[in-house]
Amino acid sequence: MNQNEKKYTVYEIEKLSKGKLTKYKLTKAILAGELQAEEVKEKKRGRGLPNYFIFENNLNKYLEKMEKNKKHHINIPQDTVQSKYNVNQENTKELQELLKQNIDNFNKLESRLTKIQNDYDLIIPMLEKQNINPTQNIVQQRKQIIEELANTPAFQMERREELIKKLDNIG
Repeated sequence: MNQNEKKYTVYEIEKLSKGKLTKYKLTKAILAGELQAEEVKEKKRGRGLPNYFIFENNLNKYLEKMEKNKKHHINIPQDTVQSKYNVNQENTKELQELLKQNIDNFNKLESRLTKIQNDYDLIIPMLEKQNINPTQNIVQQRKQIIEELANTPAFQMERREELIKKLDNIG
């Protein structure tokens, strides 16, 4: 194996593949001879010490074999900087599309708001000329009906019912 060639531990490959290639699967493939790896010969065993180093070209060969046998594709980035660059390019395209959609939506909303403002500007002067304020008019009508209802004696049930119906119709 080349000294310049990049080597990974089983744990690193699991992290790079985001859990698609687990340590268990890789170790099983190494023991079955499907994946070539360099065994770490340490007298000490325990946490933090890798069992195997897998060289990049061996990993790529194994992935090609897996891709032929499987329907899905597992990506292991060749270089983390290169993979981040590719992801950034894809993200910028998606962000540009989203930005265009948001701008279009904003323009539609802005045109609707200007139309509403124009309608409002036309209606208010007409109401002021006629001295009509619809909410005040309704409130005054309700007030008059309630006062009349309060002043109506209890024995005039028909009149009271008539006033309550008017009140319901208004409001």
